[in-house]
Amino acid sequence: MTTNKRALILDFDGTIIDTESPAYESTAQIWTDYGVEFPTDWWLKGMGTDRKSTWVQELENRLGRTIDQDTVMGERQRIKNQLTEEQPVLPGVTELLDVAEQRGIATAIGSSSPHSWVDHHLKRVGLYERFSHVVCRDDVGGVSKPAPDVFLRALELLEVEAGSAAVVEDSPNGLKAALAAGIRTVVVPNPLVESLNFSGAFARYKSLDVLPAGELLDLVFGELN
Repeated sequence: MTTNKRALILDFDGTIIDTESPAYESTAQIWTDYGVEFPTDWWLKGMGTDRKSTWVQELENRLGRTIDQDTVMGERQRIKNQLTEEQPVLPGVTELLDVAEQRGIATAIGSSSPHSWVDHHLKRVGLYERFSHVVCRDDVGGVSKPAPDVFLRALELLEVEAGSAAVVEDSPNGLKAALAAGIRTVVVPNPLVESLNFSGAFARYKSLDVLPAGELLDLVFGELN
């Protein structure tokens, strides 16, 4: 791997676009329709992973009976898609990409979501071409965070050592994945998880625009700049 190259790897859901709130709200709506209180704590523990195959099973467990999973998942996806299509790029993201490009810092996406989801929304908001690589769970055999696979694959494609890279994440599971890959991590927790444990993070901010993008990169990369 090249040793003088730097890279910034960003999570997608909740970091580039707030897709976490639509995911939460759409799933909670389905549970409410079935007359079951939505287990927020259970949901938060799985944030940053692939929950698509587990939330319906959890609902069935609490109902004590089976339901038409295809119909329920289809309705939830319809609601989620509708809500997500309205979401803009989160504050500070575009500016961070601009300054990274000016400084010759390579950028990539590392996501537990599938390409069909990530690619669509990156193209929708005009950011798809800003990344050298978009790595999703379908690139690593379906393995999701907190396993480090997507980040390790991103490092491989970028030809960058872990010590010359940084990750931006919004969830505890994403942080665990980045740390397991040996990458320093800036966390910008989405509102749903801001009270959870983010120990081990290199830095934590409420949003990416709390300080100028150049200062953030100076802090993250230190003497590498």
